[in-house]
Amino acid sequence: MKKIFSNQYIFSILTKVLIVFLGILSSVFINRYLGPTLKGEYSYILNIINIAVLVLNLGIYQSYPYFKRKYGEIIKSEYFNVVTVQFAIYMIIAIILSVIISNIQLTVILTLTPLMIYAKQLNFIALVEDINLRNKLNIGNQFFYIILLFIIYSFMPTSIFWVFIALYTKDIFIIARLIHKYKFNIKIKLNNKLLFETIKYGIFPMLSALLITMNYNIDIIILRFFVDFKNIGYYSVGVSLANQVWLIPDAFKDVLFSKTSRSDAIDDIKMSIKVNLYISIFIILSIALLGKPIIQILYGSEYLPAYSITVIIFGGLIPMIFYKMIISLFNARGKQKLSFWILLLSVLINVVMNFILIPLYGNIGAAISSVVSYSVCGVVFTYIFMKEYNIKVCELLLVDKVEFNRIKELIKK
Repeated sequence: MKKIFSNQYIFSILTKVLIVFLGILSSVFINRYLGPTLKGEYSYILNIINIAVLVLNLGIYQSYPYFKRKYGEIIKSEYFNVVTVQFAIYMIIAIILSVIISNIQLTVILTLTPLMIYAKQLNFIALVEDINLRNKLNIGNQFFYIILLFIIYSFMPTSIFWVFIALYTKDIFIIARLIHKYKFNIKIKLNNKLLFETIKYGIFPMLSALLITMNYNIDIIILRFFVDFKNIGYYSVGVSLANQVWLIPDAFKDVLFSKTSRSDAIDDIKMSIKVNLYISIFIILSIALLGKPIIQILYGSEYLPAYSITVIIFGGLIPMIFYKMIISLFNARGKQKLSFWILLLSVLINVVMNFILIPLYGNIGAAISSVVSYSVCGVVFTYIFMKEYNIKVCELLLVDKVEFNRIKELIKK
């Protein structure tokens, strides 16, 4: 067990696999509890919150690897102070606006957003500082969330607001555990220079993160212009299953964020791309062959219209692997502006194609638009990476003897 904990890649992968399982289990409770129509409404509201989180976090957490590489260990407590003050300001504003507006849906959006921002900021600091400890905490957090959803599914009347209450509780639990584990202390004096530098640096990573989230989820918001919540509920099944599978390459990306905060780690990036490529091909074939029975077993026959959407969206897994593995290096080297422009191109293609294809083909048109935009993003990132580091195509597709032996050693350790 100690060997697993000491191996960042293996422990991160095992953590993500477990979180994928728990994430799918949580989606079972949510989908079966809400049904397609309410699930569509829930997904629509949650996507608005997710976009607000990415805009309002100002990219502060994205700059942490860069400044840790620049200033060292002293920066951790200063960052905590910055993000805590940010959370306090946002929450005060959210409470005031909630009282003035007096609308329950807007209140959920306004008050859940600061909590999710704070949890995201602290979680990323933990990722860079000690990825294994952060992974252990995430496992516990996900188990806690599953218990909440099980209680709601078993005992509560059907309402999207009970599911949002579970999100409130989960984020408060995450924040409390991270503060306790890292023994963060709030200082009265704020480092204004660091605040200015992090926002200045973080604005492009923030916009890039916003764009990639829009690339994943803008279709759900655009769908609302053309279809009802029930169809959005079907579409959200494909998106949520793809998001769970994306957690596997995210396991490698998390390790790479930690490694690229110290060096370029080109060999690690190449190895990670190849391993995830083979895993994704296997998963895509499995979904194509077994997707219908999987959806029926997990969510019930009422969600079977989601099958074709799911298969198409899963086709976008492969190009996004290249993006996920390379983006950590770009950000750590201060190339956040380049990332932004690539992602902007991808999102613009996604939005234009959605408005063209959704009126013609409905949910299928939205899925096709997403896969095309993912492909543009992955291809452009990969081309720049290969050109800058003089990497051949075969180096990103075929495992050589050295890498094969390294993978064996990682597993043995």
